[in-house]
Amino acid sequence: MKKVNYNDISRIYDDVREEERAIVNSFLNEVEITDTTKILDVGCGTGNYTNILEKITNAKIYGIDASEGMLEKVKEKNKNIITKVGLATDIPFEDCAFNFVYMTDVIHHVTDINKMFLEFNRILVNGGKVCISTQSYRQIDLRYMSEFFPSTAAVDKTRYQDIEEIIKLARENGFRLIKNQIIDEGKEVELGSDYLELLEKRGYSMLHLITDEDYKDGLNRVKNEIKEGSIKRKSAGGTLVWLVKNK
Repeated sequence: MKKVNYNDISRIYDDVREEERAIVNSFLNEVEITDTTKILDVGCGTGNYTNILEKITNAKIYGIDASEGMLEKVKEKNKNIITKVGLATDIPFEDCAFNFVYMTDVIHHVTDINKMFLEFNRILVNGGKVCISTQSYRQIDLRYMSEFFPSTAAVDKTRYQDIEEIIKLARENGFRLIKNQIIDEGKEVELGSDYLELLEKRGYSMLHLITDEDYKDGLNRVKNEIKEGSIKRKSAGGTLVWLVKNK
């Protein structure tokens, strides 16, 4: 499988990733956040979620990412965010340091989920919460990206863990399931010139993991549909897996 250079992709990442209101609202509803709450964004990217959370809550927000290029973007947005280079399987913070840990569209990059949950268990206080934003296999199939670029679904199913597997491994490493929350599934989305421009930049990581032939075929499909104007599709949505560390 091809590899994605996230230092390179950080230059256009903000064209693709914006904080999703449904996810932010879920954080605010599920976690009691004050100005002393310590929150860690694992795989924070360019800091869309860290930035909005710090501004809304005034909590102590931290972010780790494997890409220094991504972390430079975080600091450009908000100098109050504390960032470190790090991995989900090797988190550079002390034991019991955080009240809440979250990751958005990151778990499919983690090679050892057991080790990740052991690290989450280590850095969380007792009763601390985890939110993992991801997609089920069913939702991967529902993506309009999968319609235009069918091979992306097959590629991502080799990278993603289905929801039940995530829950199973979490339970084996000291966590209890609070709930699975489905967000934005079936929401109508309008795709226009901005979407086409992102595809032409290969602004989505999965487009770097398919063959050039599959990429060109899919891009032509989109161009043919979009040339008469914007097109409408239904969002595949996402799944938030909410967990709590056992006391």
